[in-house]
Amino acid sequence: MQPVRVGIIGGGIWGNYHLLAAKHLENEGKAQLVAIATRTEASASKQSAAFGIPGYTDYRRMIDEQDLDAVTICTPDHLHREMTLYALERGKHVLVEKPMDLTTRGCRAMVELAERKRLLLQVDYHKRYDPYNMDLRQKVRAGKIGEPYYAYAYMEDKIIVPTQWLKGWAAESSPFWFIGVHKYDLVRWITGREALAVFAHGSKGKLTMLGIDTFDAVTACIEMEGGLTCTIDVNWILPAQFEAVVNQGVRIVGSEGIVELDGQDRGARYGFAADGMLTPNLGAIAMGDSVFGWKEPHGYFVDAIKDFLLNALYLKYGGELEQLAERYPSGKDGLAVTRVAQAVETSIREHRPVQISEVL
Repeated sequence: MQPVRVGIIGGGIWGNYHLLAAKHLENEGKAQLVAIATRTEASASKQSAAFGIPGYTDYRRMIDEQDLDAVTICTPDHLHREMTLYALERGKHVLVEKPMDLTTRGCRAMVELAERKRLLLQVDYHKRYDPYNMDLRQKVRAGKIGEPYYAYAYMEDKIIVPTQWLKGWAAESSPFWFIGVHKYDLVRWITGREALAVFAHGSKGKLTMLGIDTFDAVTACIEMEGGLTCTIDVNWILPAQFEAVVNQGVRIVGSEGIVELDGQDRGARYGFAADGMLTPNLGAIAMGDSVFGWKEPHGYFVDAIKDFLLNALYLKYGGELEQLAERYPSGKDGLAVTRVAQAVETSIREHRPVQISEVL
């Protein structure tokens, strides 16, 4: 069996996870890490030397010069559309980080091109691959909580995320675009309900004082099908001393029960004189040192990347896209989430409820 040949676009923190996920499957003979394209010569050279693959500073050259079956895209949000369309036009299956695009128009262009070319377009909504969330979904879909009445989800990042990890482009995003989309996708996936209307509020202050013109926090109240109401709270200004990079959770209450997950504190707690209290999420962790010079990733965020590569391998050997339906976060799912994120943005700007039907 010939492995699926993949190129990676993006060399940041998440790009390293894409590289190592591909390497995991390469060790099993299911994938081949062919090349990487990053923004800077220094990054391209570093990754090239570490993985023994060609490094590019122009993703177009990588796609055009290398014999690839698939590409994964882990770049700043506003670059996703152009890169995805270029790869699809040249016959490559694509995994793109969330959000798929910042506009519904861009998402539709990506979906339509993938459908026309009969290519896999997968979005990295990796919360779906967390076994805890999988179990929540199974219980809700089995009717264990009866009729869902309301959902509450939250996701909160340390301030290092917009100030250090996203340095240079955090102002082109917001906490809802960056992490809120994860939680809306999760509630939508668990319940099977679509959004109807949104009312949202955003708060600015801390980041603008630091020279980053974006929201500190966003609250969105989302009316969904079947009488379900979903409230999502997100921020990315938790103190640097907070005991985890991400604080997150979800609760869904119905007529016959409740499902709830504290996605940060899953039972492991550490306290050290030098570091204070820590509550690591051991379901998605980078630990130890790989031979490539980075922490070795384990857990659901790597499983999501591997799933794409295995889907692409299935298609390489004659599998049909239709057989994969509902088994992965699709381009159409990405479009649905972007519609809500755009509605949130409009609601904050215009101080009014926004019907999802308004977002064209």
